[in-house]
Amino acid sequence: MSNNNILNFAKLGKMIINDLNDVQSNSSSSSIMKRFNKDNIIKFMSNPQKNEKQLREVSRYLYNASPNYKRLILYFAYLPTFDYIVEPYGLNPAKVNIDAFKKQYQKNLDTLESMNLSHEFLKVLKVAFKEDVFYGYEHTEDDSYFIQPMNPEYCKISSIEDGVYNYAYDFSYFDKNYNKIDTFPQEFKVKYAQYKKTSKKWIELDSKNTICIKINEELEYPVPPFNTVFESIFDIEDYKRLKKAKTKLDNYMILTHEIPVNDKSGKPDDFLIDLDTAITFHNRAAQALPEEVGLITSPMKMSAIKLDKNSKDADNVAHAERDYYNAAGVSQVLFNSDKTTSVGLNKSVVTDEQVIFAVLRQLERWVNRKIKRINKTYNFKVKFLDITVFNRNEVSDRLLKAAQFGMPVKMALGASLGLTPSSFSSMSFLENEVLSLHDKLRPLQSSHTQTTDEGGAPTKEDDNITESGQQTRDNGSNIES
Repeated sequence: MSNNNILNFAKLGKMIINDLNDVQSNSSSSSIMKRFNKDNIIKFMSNPQKNEKQLREVSRYLYNASPNYKRLILYFAYLPTFDYIVEPYGLNPAKVNIDAFKKQYQKNLDTLESMNLSHEFLKVLKVAFKEDVFYGYEHTEDDSYFIQPMNPEYCKISSIEDGVYNYAYDFSYFDKNYNKIDTFPQEFKVKYAQYKKTSKKWIELDSKNTICIKINEELEYPVPPFNTVFESIFDIEDYKRLKKAKTKLDNYMILTHEIPVNDKSGKPDDFLIDLDTAITFHNRAAQALPEEVGLITSPMKMSAIKLDKNSKDADNVAHAERDYYNAAGVSQVLFNSDKTTSVGLNKSVVTDEQVIFAVLRQLERWVNRKIKRINKTYNFKVKFLDITVFNRNEVSDRLLKAAQFGMPVKMALGASLGLTPSSFSSMSFLENEVLSLHDKLRPLQSSHTQTTDEGGAPTKEDDNITESGQQTRDNGSNIES
């Protein structure tokens, strides 16, 4: 056979190599890898204060590209219920004018009700847990209220007033975007004119209209709260890509065509089928095979090749996800249950709740700074209860027991049931004074008003039993047959 034929047979062999490369290349793309990589993250984290903008962009990008990261952000943002009560303080009961007191109290309730705190603060936390700092500007009308998020690239914390952050705005923004100034509040027009006179571009906005919440209060500069998981996210994507490629290769099979040789002639290259015929049949066979099967045409004897999966290979994706949640400091079982009991989960959630309670204190102080401007003869303050979507029932039960012993917690009990102070007051008036429901409705039958023939102790809540008790409950081994 000529040298040209040998080269052509080399091309036949190359066809299967290209097939294998296609299998791997189809699995190598990842939306998360398109803009950032681990090297970028390491570089940014080496000097977070200098790379504030870049880290914020990474966090925003991962929020949209990584379902793991987005669920982590939303988990903390949706954790608090924002239930609150309004308390008087500095009060001398002997000198209280009841009518004036009620009037001022109601004014506070109306103001807070119009702010729709649970909805507005949820928007604040979504940004804050993603970027560390939320900069906002209030828009208030007689019957409406909302907080406008401000672009953090043109904002920076400038002072602390009554324990609450204030921020300055970079008014040079309007040098190139003056056509947008009409979409901003009047204060921006006034202070832009001030900037043009003094050339001092950073001017603090009026604290009466602004809100600034920072998750990492211990740092002077913004850093996304969950920056420690950035590298782990890329690890997960790396392993997912490798696993996908490996799965395709594990299911890949190679078939062979052997070109027959005239053994009786004694010539080493005396093929019974010419090269053109071999190539023709190779191409026809290749077109009929599925993507998972490759084909080799060769003058040597070969057997079918199956790229078998190694059953001993560890699931590196699962390990990477475990490392991700460890870096985030939250329990992985919150997002997918595996090998844990509700007891262990409850203890993990308690730790997460402490993080959100610290943020609630910031929101509380910001609202009270606003309330102080309303207070006149009598002083009132807002108190956000330490309630989350996980502990609401526990808190309600505790407050109900306290109320039964005469403790002044009826408003807090109503708040734990999802009632704002305004709705609590309005519904109490409607049900008791207008509809007289307390005279018309009989108490519902419950375990408190009737007996039962069932024996044994009452069933404990999940967070009040031990690990072994939870296992017993799961197995049903304490149920009599």
